Order: sequence, then C-alpha cells, then structure tokens
Amino acid sequence: MKGTIQNLTINGYECLLYLPPEYETSGAYYPVVYINGEDEISEIMESVEPHFGLECEVFLMLSVQSANWNDEYSPWPVPGLTKKDKPFGGGASGYLCFLAGIVKPFIDLHYHTKQEPESTALIGYSLGGLVSLYALYTCRTFGKIGSLSGSLWFEGWTEFMESNMTKDTGAKVYLSLGEREEHTRNQRMAKVGDCTRKAAEILKQQLKSESNLTLVWNNGGHFTEIPQRYQKAVMWLMWSNKRDHE
Repeated sequence: MKGTIQNLTINGYECLLYLPPEYETSGAYYPVVYINGEDEISEIMESVEPHFGLECEVFLMLSVQSANWNDEYSPWPVPGLTKKDKPFGGGASGYLCFLAGIVKPFIDLHYHTKQEPESTALIGYSLGGLVSLYALYTCRTFGKIGSLSGSLWFEGWTEFMESNMTKDTGAKVYLSLGEREEHTRNQRMAKVGDCTRKAAEILKQQLKSESNLTLVWNNGGHFTEIPQRYQKAVMWLMWSNKRDHE
C-alpha cells in the first residue's frame, strides 16, 4: 500500500484515516468513504489502490471504531440473539447524528474533501451494514451506501423500509450477502437471505433508477473474505466516470 494511515480520536472515538499517495502534493479535493467499525482498512486499500484512476476515484477513507455495535448500530431496541446475549440498544439514530454532525464536519474542516452527498459514502459489515442502510432513511448526508452482509434480518427492518421513503432517491446502494449466510441454525438470522432480497426489491421502487442499486452474492458464509467484499463494494460505489467517456 502506497498511501498512509493515521490514527485519530474524534470526541472519544478512535478512528483510522487513509490518505492516498498523492494527497500531500496534489492540492486536490477528494471524496470520503466512511466505514463503520472496520479496523483492517490497510488490507482493503492495498487491493483498491491499483485501481485508482480510470476504474475507481481516488478517495479518503475513515473508519470509526465503535465500543458497542449492538447499541450504536441497531435502529431500535430488540432482544438479543440468544437468552445469554445482551439486547440490542437501538442507538443508531444517535450514532448517525454523531457521524453526520461531528465526525464528517471534523474531517471536512481538517482535510481536503468533497463535501456533497454524492461524494460521501457510508459502508459497513453485519450490523454496520444495517446502520449504513438506516442512514439512507434518516439523513441526506451519505449519497453512497454499502451494506455488506448486513443484518437485515433485524426485527421490523423490512417493514420499516416499506413504510418509509429514502431521503435521497438518487443515492447509490450496494447490497451483498454470502450464499451460505441464510443457512444458519439461528432462526432469526436465517431470515437474512429473504430479507436482503426483499430489501433490494423495495429499493428498486424507491430509488429513481435501478442502475443505482446492486445486490451481489458472494461465496461462503458471514466471515468469508471480508476485505475482498469491502473491495468490491468500494469499487462499485466509487466507480470513475472517466472510463465511460473514453
């Protein structure tokens, strides 16, 4: 990897910031990809960097680390997955307000960023994917959304999508799931395949163009090739228009 990664603390949250190789010398302004909770962004960017230019826009990436996924990434309170697990706290609205109202302004103030929604992505895995998709219904800050193996089995989620409208019908949305993820003994999590398919159908009706949505099926289960799944999502969301004009 040719770019650099900085450690930041923003209002008590530990963050990792990726800066592309030419950041210090180009004077350019860059889109930003925000990631919920992922701490292996160097592995992701090592595979993405060779595509900068024609295939993929050059961008900054900020990973915000969460101390409590079950609380901050869940849209409303529901029981834990098992009797031994703590319940989901339902703090996603507060977390997204923190991202949109504190984290993003901090990054925009201190770094060379393109600030409009179409240049701002939010991506997450598992519950991090659920809260990323939730952002599509709660604010217009993030115009590109990635829900990777998202916990769309979450009680009431698809019903919420059906009864609400996206804040930005022009947003780009990337959904993905492992082919084996719905084959689990946990009855709640086993619904993830049907829920992801239904979510895609709902979004087809809510987004202004079907080309703004993709659903990708990956090999394996929930923990298979996670960095590679991030790479595919980032490449699709940050596709460069230059190639289309040649």
